[in-house]
Amino acid sequence: MFVNDWYKSCALVACYEGEDEEALAAAAAAAASGGDEIKPPDGFTPEQQKKFNDAIATERRKQEMKYRKELEKTETTYKELLTNSKSLTDQERKTLQDNLETIQGQLRSKEQQAAQEKKDLEASYQGKLTLAEQRAVVAEQRWRDSTIMRALQDAAVENEAYNTRQVTTLLKDMTRLVERLDANGKGTGTFDVMVDFPDKDNTTGQEIKTTKTPSEAVKRMTEIAEFQNLFRKNVVSGVGGNSAIGGLTPGSNGRIDVRSLTPEQYQKVRAENPELLGLRRRRR
Repeated sequence: MFVNDWYKSCALVACYEGEDEEALAAAAAAAASGGDEIKPPDGFTPEQQKKFNDAIATERRKQEMKYRKELEKTETTYKELLTNSKSLTDQERKTLQDNLETIQGQLRSKEQQAAQEKKDLEASYQGKLTLAEQRAVVAEQRWRDSTIMRALQDAAVENEAYNTRQVTTLLKDMTRLVERLDANGKGTGTFDVMVDFPDKDNTTGQEIKTTKTPSEAVKRMTEIAEFQNLFRKNVVSGVGGNSAIGGLTPGSNGRIDVRSLTPEQYQKVRAENPELLGLRRRRR
């Protein structure tokens, strides 16, 4: 059965470090006698005073050793209880652990205590530093992502994309931030958004990777047949295509918005596909 009295800490014996011999002897004697002050008789010679001080110091060390042994015995008991007892409640286990740590702190020397405190502070600092670094990495990545997405969205709007999300989705994995350098080749802290855009050489037709600004990359997309349907400038309205109008398409009503046609396109559509203008074909 668990005995609550084991939680109680042992009485402390007063210890004084760095004091002069006379004060040390007097304090130790007072502690050893339960608080009654012990003073040497008046007129002690220096030799007698030294013997008196040595006797008091010896008694102090005996008391310290006895107290330390009691603490060590209690420490062992607490450890065994924490390890072997299965009937402890969570609160009892916490209280026992707290008392054990108190006893272990009392058993440490000043140097050991300082070293332990330093170790605890370093661990706490390192934990806070790691957390701050993780937050900084997350914040920087969010800034990079938002900067890239904003630049791509602006470029998509500039080039009259139907759906900016479609354009940004196509380009975001090709896009990165590039830091500007000064005359000495050192970073300036200012970044440009650049797109590693896959293209074709106009002469050889071979695939090449070019580096463009978001505006240049999206503008190039408007010139590539694969992406032309994503932009208003290449589509009158609706879906479908017709060679008579250079890739422009009729709307859902099957007609072309004449306001989007050049005079030459209008003449060509009227001659070849008048139904796209709402006109009837001439009978031959």
